[in-house]
Amino acid sequence: MNRMTTALFTFFLALSAFMAPALAREAKPKVVADLSTHTVAIKTDFAGTRVMLFGALVGSSEDGKAKPDLIIAVRGPSQSFKLHRKKRMGPIWVNADERIFRAAPAYYALLSSNLLDNIAPPRKRRARGVGYQALKDHLLASGEGFRDLKEAEEYAEGFIRLMKDKGLYRSNDNGVHMSGPYLFRAQFDLPANVPLGEYKAEVFLWRDGRLLGKFSSPLKIEKRGFERFVYEVAHKQALLYGVAAVIIAIAAGFAAAAIFRKT
Repeated sequence: MNRMTTALFTFFLALSAFMAPALAREAKPKVVADLSTHTVAIKTDFAGTRVMLFGALVGSSEDGKAKPDLIIAVRGPSQSFKLHRKKRMGPIWVNADERIFRAAPAYYALLSSNLLDNIAPPRKRRARGVGYQALKDHLLASGEGFRDLKEAEEYAEGFIRLMKDKGLYRSNDNGVHMSGPYLFRAQFDLPANVPLGEYKAEVFLWRDGRLLGKFSSPLKIEKRGFERFVYEVAHKQALLYGVAAVIIAIAAGFAAAAIFRKT
């Protein structure tokens, strides 16, 4: 546990102790949370990282009511994705039937303190935009080129499976851990292929199938150092980047030829 993580945990522990006398008087619990970092730097040696989320329940009392449950959804930047269905033409397979999802999250992690169906009915989670069914609805709303709803659903389900295989969509029904009655913590992994951009971690507080509170915290993933310079040149000065790449390739070719001539 690093210094930032320890500091966050100590802060929420102190907050819990300070507010404990007033918690029993609160009628409706609320949730506050924060991340161990709000910026993840991508460098050449980046092989993935783990981000911690700590929080506290404010106003949660043990007065015979059901224990609150938590669902955490971490959503990455929206991107446009093109999908193709393979079609055989003679001895080879080619891409055919292009379909598009215009606004699909490039990363999605779903963590909870209990089985989702034990926290709230699917229709209520779906109505609040929480869970993979809600994510599927979002994909269908942004889809283009589909012949009918059945085909769109097949592509949406296939897209979600593909993103799970890449490690960019993930879920864990035991991903939120309670530390006593008021504190909780969770962690989510960002793989080496995680996309750049603005992320948002949302914490949903439920009890008896009802949403009681919601809290969100931002997260930014960006390139740093020389990688950031190359990335910005490639995206903002595409012509300059292309010319430089050609010059470097030619220079490398001449250098390799000179080395082989000497040998």
